[in-house]
Amino acid sequence: MKKLLIISTNFPPSISIGTQRILRICKFLDPVNWGVSILTLKENYYPDLSHRTDDDKDELLAKLKIHRTGKVDPVFYLLNLRESLRGKSNGAINANGAAKPRPKPKQDPGSEGAQDYSDKIKQKKSLWQQIKDFFTDIMQFPDKNITWLPLAVWRGYRVIRKQKIDVIFSSSPPHSLHLISAILKRLTGRKLVVDFRDPWARSPWHDEERELNRFEQWKHQRIVKFEDWVVRTADKVILVTREMREDYVKAYPHLPAEKFIWFSNGYDPDQVQPLLQPNGRDIQPEKVKFIHAGSLYKYRNPTPIIHALKHLVDKNQIDRNGIEFLFIGGITPDQAHTPGLVKEMGIDDIVKFMPPVSYNTVMQYMLESHVLILLQPVTQLQLPGKFFDYLCLQKPILAVAEKNSSTEHMVGSDFGVFADFNDVADVEKAIAFLYHHPYFNSEVIREKREAYNMAKSIRQFEKIIK
Repeated sequence: MKKLLIISTNFPPSISIGTQRILRICKFLDPVNWGVSILTLKENYYPDLSHRTDDDKDELLAKLKIHRTGKVDPVFYLLNLRESLRGKSNGAINANGAAKPRPKPKQDPGSEGAQDYSDKIKQKKSLWQQIKDFFTDIMQFPDKNITWLPLAVWRGYRVIRKQKIDVIFSSSPPHSLHLISAILKRLTGRKLVVDFRDPWARSPWHDEERELNRFEQWKHQRIVKFEDWVVRTADKVILVTREMREDYVKAYPHLPAEKFIWFSNGYDPDQVQPLLQPNGRDIQPEKVKFIHAGSLYKYRNPTPIIHALKHLVDKNQIDRNGIEFLFIGGITPDQAHTPGLVKEMGIDDIVKFMPPVSYNTVMQYMLESHVLILLQPVTQLQLPGKFFDYLCLQKPILAVAEKNSSTEHMVGSDFGVFADFNDVADVEKAIAFLYHHPYFNSEVIREKREAYNMAKSIRQFEKIIK
């Protein structure tokens, strides 16, 4: 039996999409040939998710060797010192002289950019806040999980030696995890496989900041060097879309193309099958219900959908009493205006927002819907991980994304309808079509989705890490 060490902050109690990829890999790896150990964060680094955890993961977690560590977090200690000096002692000593418990972070360290659900607009920052943000930016570069690196390397080295690990596997984002795994590779000589769910050095998300900010340009230059070192150090590099693989092959022409391997996300048929009726539509709502599962943030912006829906209602092309849009997930401050925009447009009876819920709960909501929404603007390389959960539910997908992107190529005409994110009229046509054809291609979806069944595709993953 070979032994695999997985390094990931995307692990329960995190409920991020990245967590689902890690859990599915752990679940479907051949237990005869592979023993799995996990290196992750202590549970107190995650938000309080006790009210929305999924019990069905307990059996899987019991089979894994899980190693949890804390962080070396100077930002937390500095803030604690400041509060202590001010007499407020947030997490240090209270008025009775007793130690207060450490406050839990407000953000899931495993999430891909998601922040807590918020309806507050950003306020002007104080001088202290600006100074704090600057030093936080430095100490949490290239991402906030870099403060985990010292303890993760220390514990990871001990685990590798004690358990005689054969293969190290890290999955990002957060991308600093690859620095941890690459250091462990250099220290131990074990095989290293790195998994990129999102681009790193060529990510389009921060292009705007890099154009305006010299500090961001400096950070980007360092990130290019970090990625180059990680890629050269790794034995295999996994990319989750074909387009990402092509991008990495072009970016590293001096490395053999076979080093870069496409291995997509996939769905877990066991998680949904008990809830499904034979036709895949166990509940038929009175309204045609569209659902988006996942956080809304700067570049995952639902504005084109909102404007398209408003136009359709105003032109009486759809019945406002016969349609509903539900967005389930966090809203970051840069999208906090969205619920207000919906209300201002007079369609808040049609478009609703709900804070994050557990994986099983959101799956139940999606089962009760007709159409599932994918939002993927800006980048042509990425495909939202939720696409694979959507496939499992045998419902048509409304994909609002960039033209000639991974999202357009994957959704195509088989799994739903594509609309150009930059063309509101195109989004209107797609919504109107699915409103009138809410069960579009359900049988084709059922047939085509089998290519992404993780219970089957995991054999390819085993060949990669072997």
